Amino acid sequence: MEIIYIAILFFSFLAGEAKSLRFSILSLIPHSLLIVVVVFIIGYVNHIPALYFIAVLDLVVRAILMPVLLLKGLKNRLEAEIKPSISHPLSIALSIVVLSIGYHFVEIFKSSYIPHVISSFSCGLTLFVYGFYLFISKRDMLKMIISFFIIENGIHFLIISMIPKMPKFIEVSLTLNFIVAILFLVYLTIRLNEVFVREEIKKLKESNSQRSQL
Repeated sequence: MEIIYIAILFFSFLAGEAKSLRFSILSLIPHSLLIVVVVFIIGYVNHIPALYFIAVLDLVVRAILMPVLLLKGLKNRLEAEIKPSISHPLSIALSIVVLSIGYHFVEIFKSSYIPHVISSFSCGLTLFVYGFYLFISKRDMLKMIISFFIIENGIHFLIISMIPKMPKFIEVSLTLNFIVAILFLVYLTIRLNEVFVREEIKKLKESNSQRSQL
């Protein structure tokens, strides 16, 4: 399983640091598919049927719907990321530090102090921290959506890592919370896509106005 978690973190890194927005969005597809695989495995190993439903929901929303909506947001705009608040080489270096050292540090912490949670806890907390780092360091709105998506995936993993030790009632409640969180993420993406379109229309009008004045 650890190889899968490392692969999830690797595709998170590609999504966060690639200058091409299209490549960043496409990197979310294997990232999300691996999350689906992990949720299925956790459900199978721990005999939790509710996780099968969550995995199917993840497949539809995280691996299919979200990338489609984000790619839609690329229409009529440049596909290159707006320059982040810090230099790109420094951002890559910090990302590697956060993902690699952070993951192994959390894994050691989990083993020492909270061994009752499953291994997805370390990956989830690392995703949460990395997504938050991306969110405060990026200025491109689409990259900020990707950051929020990674943060939500981290929270998703953190909660799933505690499900096997929780009563059935809490398990069902968390399932409903996942649905609400995903629906909110879809709504947010749709709304921000509308903002993208309005911004591009405004820029196009300003460009045409400047040309006409010349």
